[in-house]
Amino acid sequence: MRMKLLLANPNATERVTRACAQLARAVALPDTDVAEWTNRGGPAVIDSYETDAAAARAVVSGLATLRPTPDAVVLAGFGDYGTRGVKEALDVPVVGLPEAAFAYAVALRDAFAIVTTSSRMIGYTQNLVQKLGFAARCRGVCAIELPPIEAGEPPADELVPKLANAAMSAGADVVILGGSRLSPYADALRESIALTVVEPVACAVTLAESLVRIGARA
Repeated sequence: MRMKLLLANPNATERVTRACAQLARAVALPDTDVAEWTNRGGPAVIDSYETDAAAARAVVSGLATLRPTPDAVVLAGFGDYGTRGVKEALDVPVVGLPEAAFAYAVALRDAFAIVTTSSRMIGYTQNLVQKLGFAARCRGVCAIELPPIEAGEPPADELVPKLANAAMSAGADVVILGGSRLSPYADALRESIALTVVEPVACAVTLAESLVRIGARA
């Protein structure tokens, strides 16, 4: 029986949705159908507590009324964005990128570090780690500065060296890419550093599939 997995982008930028869906389909099992959903009522980019709150309201209301209900939902943003509200509204597994990435990271090593997309997101990400119960395993959060979303994504040969420098200075053997805009650079980063790079979309998709297969319900 085929599994229907919904990849839900909490922001309103279709380009990010497509990039995450491509990563999701690359790791999904052959009998998993990955559908896309973009939060058109949300902000173009989520880079503050204010935009997180704005995204959360639209995410919860949009996904709670979605029909037919998928077998599982992956919230493809590295933040909160109403995750608990969606879990409460749906009776299927709902997996956020951070909770999946943290779980995978601690299965690999004792500690991890996170590279996020902007210095203004460092405090936000630290609070997210604390809220999800992984503070004792997190060595730190560092950032690179991505250009504004409307400028598009920088080429890999420009961004990956910055990611590599940040990852190498983070002080952990496992580095999590803390932003869905960073996920497409994971393979190139793995080729340039010896550290273990955790890409959260892959973690969330495979965790969601496993929860469905063992019959777990929300």
